[in-house]
Amino acid sequence: MKREDPENQINNDLDKNKTKHEIIESGHKYREELLQSIRKGEQESVVRSISEFNEFLSEETDTLDIFKRVPRNKLRAFKNILLSHNTLYSYSAEKGGLSAWQCHYLSEKYAIMIENAKSTLELEEIHKKMLEEYSDPSIRFIEFEKATIAEKAEHFIKMNFSEDISIEDISRKLHVHSSHLMRVFKKEKGMTISHYRNLVRIKEAKELLTNSNLSLIEITFIVGFKNQQYFSRVFKEEVGVTPKEYKQKNSK
Repeated sequence: MKREDPENQINNDLDKNKTKHEIIESGHKYREELLQSIRKGEQESVVRSISEFNEFLSEETDTLDIFKRVPRNKLRAFKNILLSHNTLYSYSAEKGGLSAWQCHYLSEKYAIMIENAKSTLELEEIHKKMLEEYSDPSIRFIEFEKATIAEKAEHFIKMNFSEDISIEDISRKLHVHSSHLMRVFKKEKGMTISHYRNLVRIKEAKELLTNSNLSLIEITFIVGFKNQQYFSRVFKEEVGVTPKEYKQKNSK
């Protein structure tokens, strides 16, 4: 959770007066920012957010009763929270270039550590280690030496599909002219860059629709679409059903 500018911190009572709806929205926004930082391997940013996370978790507890989900067992409730976050962190790290094998290893390791923890202080330390390791860019490796321009563009899009990056921006990153990149990509991949990016976004949206309780508007912005109407139209064109219909048929 990012710290607000001083002018936005008129007084602490404003936070205390937040409705449950506002706190949930704030929590989801913070969570997605954190997951994006893990995905991008922005370790310093992630580590700096640890204290904010602990503060936010404590702040929302009184309103959302998170630690009361398991009656008279705060430790078990905290473990459940970290187990769910472990899955989210692993998922985001893999999307950012961490190998599937390494993600599986880390996920299993931290699940065992969490289950065997004896105190909330120990769990807080485990959580810190989780964030540091999942966001560590040094353990991610992708070979580019023999990659074609189209393959480099494909990888760049996969790593940044949720960002509003133009074809010109991609071209500059790859040190090629935009018209050349578009021509080569279309020839090699059989589709335009914009179409490919939409496919990547739709693939991500399908996973979120299936495996999360995020709302359609949250998923819309998370995967990079600017509005829900356009997201729904593109989704139906590619998948054959609306996002809502897809979720109803595939939710676990």
